[in-house]
Parts: sequence; C-alpha cells; structure tokens
Amino acid sequence: MPAETPNTLPVPMPLPDFRPVAPSSGVRSFTEPAREIPVIAEADVAVLGGGPAGVMAAVAAARNGARVVLVERHAYFGGMACAANVNIWHQLWSPDYQTKVIGGLPEEILLRLETLGAVRKHGPDGRGHYVICTESAKLAFDDMVVGSGVRILLHAWLAGAVRSENGAVEAAIVESKSGRGAIRAKVFVDATGDADLCARAGAPTTTGGANGKCQPPTLCFRIGGVDQEKAKAAGVNNGVIQRELFAHVMDYNGGKYPTFLWGAQSVWRPDELMLAGTRVPGVVCSKTDDFTRAEVEARYQMRWVLKHLKQFAGYEKLYLVDVGAQIGVRETRRIQGEYEITERELLEGVRFEDTIAQGVYPVDIHNPDGPGILFRHLDGVEREVAGDGSVSNRRWDGQIDGAPKRATPCYSVPYRSLIPRGLTNVLVAGRCVAATHEAAGALRVMINAMSFGHAAGLAAAAASTRHDGSVRAVDPSELRKQLKREGVPLLNPTPKLEAVGA
Repeated sequence: MPAETPNTLPVPMPLPDFRPVAPSSGVRSFTEPAREIPVIAEADVAVLGGGPAGVMAAVAAARNGARVVLVERHAYFGGMACAANVNIWHQLWSPDYQTKVIGGLPEEILLRLETLGAVRKHGPDGRGHYVICTESAKLAFDDMVVGSGVRILLHAWLAGAVRSENGAVEAAIVESKSGRGAIRAKVFVDATGDADLCARAGAPTTTGGANGKCQPPTLCFRIGGVDQEKAKAAGVNNGVIQRELFAHVMDYNGGKYPTFLWGAQSVWRPDELMLAGTRVPGVVCSKTDDFTRAEVEARYQMRWVLKHLKQFAGYEKLYLVDVGAQIGVRETRRIQGEYEITERELLEGVRFEDTIAQGVYPVDIHNPDGPGILFRHLDGVEREVAGDGSVSNRRWDGQIDGAPKRATPCYSVPYRSLIPRGLTNVLVAGRCVAATHEAAGALRVMINAMSFGHAAGLAAAAASTRHDGSVRAVDPSELRKQLKREGVPLLNPTPKLEAVGA
C-alpha cells in the first residue's frame, strides 16, 4: 500500500492546540541591551493605523495645513474594509431616510468609489447602506492619501512609545523591514483599532465588557459560482442555511455553529458573494495567542461552512474566490477617555455640546460565548437572532409591541470621547473611542470610524499648529464649525436630551 503523501495526511479533528507552548528551559526573559533608535520621520501629526479612521484623520489634518505621517502595517490602506473583505458600509441618513446625519470625508470616499463604478446603493433613493468593491477601495484610499500630501510608511508596525513625565508622547516606535525607528510629532492619532499607542504610552484602557469578554471576530470570505435564481426558486436563503448549519456539529472543534450568517452580493457579479460566515468566540485579538487562534480556527470553520453550503440548491458549484487577509475584529481595547459614551445616551439620541460625529447604526452585540446576536435600534425596537436563525422582537424602551416607533434621527459622539486620560497630545479615532461595551457595539462600524477620523484629524491639525500640541486646548465649537464647513451635517445640541442621558 503506497504511503500517504504530505498533501493527504489527515488533520486531527477537533483541532489540536497549535500555538507555542510556554518555555521549559527556565529562561523566561532576556534583557535587551540599550540602543539608539534613529528618528526616521518628523511631522506635526503622526497617525498610527491606515484603516478608514486613520486615512480620514491623516487626510483631514494634511488638508488643514499640518505635515502628516501615516503608518500602516499592511501594503494598502482601508483596514478591515480592504484586509478583511468587509464590503458593507452603513447609511449616511437617519433611520427614516429624511435627515442626512453623516457627510464630509466618509461621503467623499463613497463618491470616489462611485466614479470607479465600485459601489452599489441600497434603500429609498439610495439613502440606505452601501456595498463596495473592497479591491477598488484600495485605489480610492490611495488617491485620498497621496492627493492630500500625506507622507506614508507601509509595512510598519507600532512597537512602542516614548512618553514624557507630563504625559506627552514624544515619539512612536515602529518596526519595519528596515528595523526599528522613531517617529516624532507634536500630536499623535491612535487609529490602530486596539488603542495600541495609548496602551504602550501607559494610558488606561478597558477591554470588552464587564467580564472582559469581547465580541467575537469574524473571517469574511468571497465565493463564486452561486446560482442565486436557482437558490431563490428552491426557497434557499440565509435563514434556511442558518438553521441547517446550526443543526450540525462542526468537525474542527466539536461545537455548534456559533455565528449569524450574513453577506452581500458582489458589486460586479451576481454569482459572487461575500459571506461573513464564521465566528470565533472566547478570544481577545489584542493578545497575540488569541489572535493566532482566531485566524487559524476561522479558516477551518470556513471550510466546514463551504462543505455544507454545496448541499444547497444554487450552491452546488460554488468555489472559493478569496479569504480575508486577516480576521475581522469587532472589539478589543477601548480608551478610558475624558467622557465615556453609554448605550442609553446613544439610543436616546443625546446631542452633546461638543458633538463631532453622528451615527445611526444600531447597537449590535454578537454573543461573546457562542451563537446569537442582539440589535437595539434607534426606533425603539430590539431584535434578537438565535443560533437556529429564529428571531424575537420586542421594545428596549419599555413600550408595548405595536407602539409608535421612536423618531430619533441619530446618536452623537462628543469630542471628549476621543481624548485618552493621562495623555496630553494624543487623540483616538475608530472603534477604540471611550464607550461602554454596549455603546461600542454601535460605534465600531466603518462609517462611524471614518467620521471620528475626520474630527480627530481636524483637531490634531489645530492642536499641532495653534496649541503647542495640546488636544484639550482645541475649542470644540470651532472644531464643529470647521466640520460643518467640510460637509458634516451636525445637528444642534439639545441640552434637555443631554440631561436625560446623563
């Protein structure tokens, strides 16, 4: 009998632990000799992280007169949109589609994608969510960054921070193919998603919910060869697939299917879909071991899903087109900021005196421990989807079923939530803003992250050029005026509502 070749050797199921084990030699650490770190760049504003939030921060700062350096660990900008295949961006309009609440740079990137034919609008008059081509988005992000005069450093990873006694970050330390280098700036914007710069500078952070558990990450992938007409004629939809997947035990870990299956059709082809069909519970992706586990397990989970998908009408000939360059992370660290936004403030539509961004995406909590997902919408409705796809609806505001829906146009994010405690010249942009675990479930999506980036970039430019780097010296009323001049339709503060949410 011929010996098995390496390509046919079976992988043990459930998966064995594939992560490095603790050292057994007794040597637990090394002392690294002191060394000089060369300064590789100087700027007014340094932005760490080139995802949607970081790009908008860098562009806004550069267009407002600051010398800007943007550092990104991938080969391209766009973060989870371009690296993790997340091709759905959420709407710029209120839930009733009557009031525009998001504009400025997030709208500009969508217009740039439109010129490339790389976006599809949904909802009445195109005022709902957008499906984008994530490959074309790489080009649109390039154009915004390069065209705004931003200096860029790709394939570079934040490794540390040099902080003075007065709480100012003097330099960000990065690692690249050229080795270790320092970037000096008057103001830093932490757009790493995980609050990495703030954590390395010693600022206090919070991870996950009260128990430290985070919303689980999801690996997104693209499939082709799907006959959607055949699937529709056979009554096959996401709900049918969800129930079937949940009825089986997964081979890779012996557990139940833990996620909420969703996705979107490609901008270009009707037979191609992006599927967010995986979820890895019990990990915190700001920890390297957990991040490693999440990446590998998600790919095995994806393979199990693909095998079962081929049993459905319309999916028999599916093939794998692309797997995200990394798993999509929903939650890790958040800063402890000058102001922490709560879920109730979002749902009640509190408008702060220093509001610098608005949003409408619902509170969206993926169960950290397994199947299930919970949505709380601005209109007062709460919707829970169980692992078998069954849906239960109720009201989060105490009203009876069938009561009139709430008419809240949006929620608001104050400038104070971008300012980390203990640091004088740092702002954050993206999902690591100061918010509770529940509020972060709404704020974490990319359209919101881009709005935070726009505001952070304007504030960083003002702080670096007019306030000697102090982000707290920036006048929020002047910041709001500049945002409005740049197309952000900020609503007027409502002190009565702020008091309700306090």
